[in-house]
Amino acid sequence: MFLRRDMGYNVFMEQQEALQAKLQQLKLGGSQNLHVVADFDRTLTKVFVEGKKKPSTIALLREGKYLANDYATRAHALFDIYYQFEVSPYITPEEKNQRMQEWWSTHLALMMECGMNKEVIQDIIEKKQVVPREGLFEFMDMLTLHNIPFLIFSAGLGDVIEEFLRSEGKLTPNVYIISNFYEFDEQGKVLGYKSKIIHSCNKKEIELKGTPYYLLIEKRKNILLLGDSLEDIDMTEGIDYDNIIRIGFMNENTGELDKYAQAFDAVIVEDGPMTFVNELIKKVVDLTS
Repeated sequence: MFLRRDMGYNVFMEQQEALQAKLQQLKLGGSQNLHVVADFDRTLTKVFVEGKKKPSTIALLREGKYLANDYATRAHALFDIYYQFEVSPYITPEEKNQRMQEWWSTHLALMMECGMNKEVIQDIIEKKQVVPREGLFEFMDMLTLHNIPFLIFSAGLGDVIEEFLRSEGKLTPNVYIISNFYEFDEQGKVLGYKSKIIHSCNKKEIELKGTPYYLLIEKRKNILLLGDSLEDIDMTEGIDYDNIIRIGFMNENTGELDKYAQAFDAVIVEDGPMTFVNELIKKVVDLTS
């Protein structure tokens, strides 16, 4: 396994020559044939800030003490029940999928019972609770400048992601979000999700064909995929492509590095920045040799 060390981060590659060959194909295709698909939580965002682990977008509700007094206790209880299934290597994908569906559905009902509303989302954004990975905005600016479609595919809270990007001036026309968006009543109270629940293990089941994003990228045959879990490699299920580079962010638990290195073309460890990814984009759009 090849290790590349740069200032502030490490990148592991199982097959460096294979990655270079793929990169050459992306360069030949140029920006007009590229699109990007990325997870959000812990892929585009930081995991550790000043030595403390940051909650995911959905966990911000629990940690922020926004809802009814017993919400956090009950949400933690659900975590204790279901998280073991999410990370278990010993159960079938079918059972894992079923358990995650139960978790997300039960948690949605709990949020509604405990008073989830638009004001919570606004407060999360105003308090800068979502922390971008270093180099994210440079990455997004390059995609926008070169009109490269960018799909954010998240099992988190779409409304939080959308408002975060809007507050930072990054909700540009080339950005698309597929996530769990709330349905609100006239008072801003949550009534449920607008569409099928997206959880950590069912992204490959979400039908992308027919969406505005799919129609936009149908003739773009090169993909850059970014994710922090092994399941994230399924985000491009149903999309036809000729070449794909998969970049994994292994923020902790490096004991599974071999699995990540086999699934992804390159693995950035220790909550590293977007520097390596930005270098790839610059090469594709001819900003560097």
